[in-house]
Amino acid sequence: MDRNTWIGLVAAALCLAFVFLTANGGKNTEVETLLDATMAVHDEAMVEMADMNRIGRTLKKNLVGLDSLSPRADSIRVILRQIKKAEEDMYAWMRNYEPPTELPADEAKRYLEDQKEKISRNQEDIRAARDAARKVNM
Repeated sequence: MDRNTWIGLVAAALCLAFVFLTANGGKNTEVETLLDATMAVHDEAMVEMADMNRIGRTLKKNLVGLDSLSPRADSIRVILRQIKKAEEDMYAWMRNYEPPTELPADEAKRYLEDQKEKISRNQEDIRAARDAARKVNM
């Protein structure tokens, strides 16, 4: 695995450890359920991102052997930019995400709904980049 994959996996593990260590003893199951759902989307997106990056590395190798002006090289470069943006967005989300342990329940719910929406959008971008990379890699 490359460095970015390891960084992502470590960050995901730290997020999960923090969530489990700071659980509020079941006081607000709605917030906990939303927190679990948000982290589930994140974890699934991380797995998909690893696959996306693996295919991206293959495309980079293919790009080296192509004429820089060929349409295929152009397509690969566009997809590699998509992959890079999706990966950067994931890391930005992880840097900015803070479990809402100190917020009142209603604020925590709003925050988590927003975070779940953001990470879900990122997951869609990861899937789109991965699927485009698969098509070009065939």
